[in-house]
Amino acid sequence: MRREFLILAAAVTGLVGCVQTQYTASSLPNHLVAKPIRDYSTLDLARFASSDSGSDVIRPGDRLSVTLDPGTLNKDSVLAWTVSVDGQGETSLPNIGPVKLAGLTQAQAEKAIVQTSLERDVFLTPVVDVDVKERKEYSILVTGAVTTPGPVTITDESVSLADVLVRAGGPTSDASGNVFVSAARSQPAEPENLPENALRAVSSTRVLPASVNLDRTSGDELGHLQVVDGAVVHVEPLEPRPIQVVGVIRNQSVKVPAGQNVHLLDALTLAGGQTYSNWISDKVTIIRETPDGKGTVRIKGSIRKAKEDARENILLAPYDIVSVEENLLTFTLSTLSGLFGAAFNASRIAGPWRCILSDKHLRLWTPTQ
Repeated sequence: MRREFLILAAAVTGLVGCVQTQYTASSLPNHLVAKPIRDYSTLDLARFASSDSGSDVIRPGDRLSVTLDPGTLNKDSVLAWTVSVDGQGETSLPNIGPVKLAGLTQAQAEKAIVQTSLERDVFLTPVVDVDVKERKEYSILVTGAVTTPGPVTITDESVSLADVLVRAGGPTSDASGNVFVSAARSQPAEPENLPENALRAVSSTRVLPASVNLDRTSGDELGHLQVVDGAVVHVEPLEPRPIQVVGVIRNQSVKVPAGQNVHLLDALTLAGGQTYSNWISDKVTIIRETPDGKGTVRIKGSIRKAKEDARENILLAPYDIVSVEENLLTFTLSTLSGLFGAAFNASRIAGPWRCILSDKHLRLWTPTQ
């Protein structure tokens, strides 16, 4: 538990002597209003994730199964090879030689092999079949507040951040909304209406560490931010967010449930309920730290009003201190309860015993039946 929270708790138990300003729920300035907690597990990222439309495209590192029928009508003349695509995107076929295949679909690769064979006068009427036998796999490590943390396997050198989060099961309810990427590639959108064979510039692509806030980043941006092979994506979990409940109630620190907003009445319920009826104990004071962390404010409230008006059931912020205030009636009841409790306990102890004084000693015994 952080030091500031302990200081605030000590201030309340010491009758809260040093506070800057006092408000009510209706007069609280906007900058002091608690921010609602968002449940990021409900965030729909699937529609921004990259599709599998390019799964037929051959990439460097792929292993291909190539079958070539030279067209001689002889079954024994059919050739079959298993070849790899190198880092330059080429593969080398027996008799034909190197052929550039990376970036082509399987159908386009078949045409490229036929065309190269004809240009080099190797096979005059070949029929070629190309199939991707094995993809080179890349890995991105996802940690933190996701459903299935761990390595995410991809078959391209980069995928979008939206795609990575979807493959990791999406953020959980205890995600803070901050995502840190050790290496991400920001790629500007390409101009529209480019010819199919036009060269795409790669110099505009930048690799950079990224810090992304899911509240301030649109789904389209998540779909364009590229995460490269070997990157680490960390979805930051929320820190523990206790709310201290003190005063005329069972004092305890209430843990804020992940992804849920806690209001005044929720905190009282989580703390075990009120000691007395709200007609006897009604006034509460909420001690809240200012956004700059240099002071605190007091927010006066009423349990009865909170039950009658949702606007009075104030949303609490992490590390708030809710003090159910003592009054003359609760003090009297607590005092009487303490006195009667002490007397009752004394009677239970002394009842079955007789005390006989002697000038020499004190003897205790039980009465004979």
